[in-house]
Amino acid sequence: MQTLPTRSIIATFEKYNLLQYFSNEGELSIWIKSLNEREINNLLNLNIDPNKIEFSPSLLLNRNLLTKEDYNARVEAIASISNAEGYHHLFNALVEKEFLDSPKFFQDIETLKRAKCAQTPLWIIGKSAFINSPFHDEDFEMLVTARDTSEKRFDYVLWDALATTAKNQDSIASGYHKIDMQTILKSPSEILQMSNLHPKSSINNLAIDKVSLSDPYHLENMRILAKHYEIGNFLFALMSDEMVVKVNWYRKIIDEMINHEENQRYAFLLCLFALGEEKAKYALRLNQLNFYEEIESQYNIDELFELIKLKLNIVPIDPPPAFGGLIKEKITKLLNLKS
Repeated sequence: MQTLPTRSIIATFEKYNLLQYFSNEGELSIWIKSLNEREINNLLNLNIDPNKIEFSPSLLLNRNLLTKEDYNARVEAIASISNAEGYHHLFNALVEKEFLDSPKFFQDIETLKRAKCAQTPLWIIGKSAFINSPFHDEDFEMLVTARDTSEKRFDYVLWDALATTAKNQDSIASGYHKIDMQTILKSPSEILQMSNLHPKSSINNLAIDKVSLSDPYHLENMRILAKHYEIGNFLFALMSDEMVVKVNWYRKIIDEMINHEENQRYAFLLCLFALGEEKAKYALRLNQLNFYEEIESQYNIDELFELIKLKLNIVPIDPPPAFGGLIKEKITKLLNLKS
């Protein structure tokens, strides 16, 4: 015969449709026997209206949550989130141990509830770097109130950019985090980029790039990338490359690229010169995939590289390959690469 607590626990399971998470009575019995006194009491005292639970009821059995002394209050807080339609699967973030242990658990849920949509805040609310960030409160407030500055509307690209930066430990520790977040916030979505897109080409990606965050030119590069986003994929490739940012001609290449930004093939050639074929090709957008073949079919690339060295007064480390006639016409040809 079942003991009274076991029967009562099963009654709770029936009320909240929890029996579905156990394959048989034996599995259920083993799980119940594993509960400590606090967990048993929490289940027996659970009194939230089942109709308020729009998330998966399995969260009620989460041991991180179940062991909390104020279990009922936390369940009520989670159930009070009404701006997460279609995203209740993200509620697992709310029962991450570090978030549950955070003194800002209830505060953060109240902040999250003020967002137009809880989706993006739920991406980061359980992340350790964000939880412990010294910028936590201001970043979260920024995220839930952010609107795209170009059209005065809520914008998923902007949310993604802010959230990804807010939870990035490299950014948080860099000394640039606060100003980078403000720069992103004030930027139109046209110059931002969803974090899962490639090639990377935007300031929000540069704001979390470890190489750039170690570069003394980081803030200048953020301004350049924001202004010259049409060639942002090529600029980003240079600004985020560990070897390029260390060479003494790094800034010359950046300046040359932005001074001729209308010529995307030349921008690609500069990437090719600085990065090598594999990395440069990886920076190409879909509508630029034929750039390398176009240039290679019409020019001697080694000769073009020597022209770049000449034009930018770059002293080569290795002896240059032999070629003839560094003349004004060839420099002109270099600057007018086209298909």
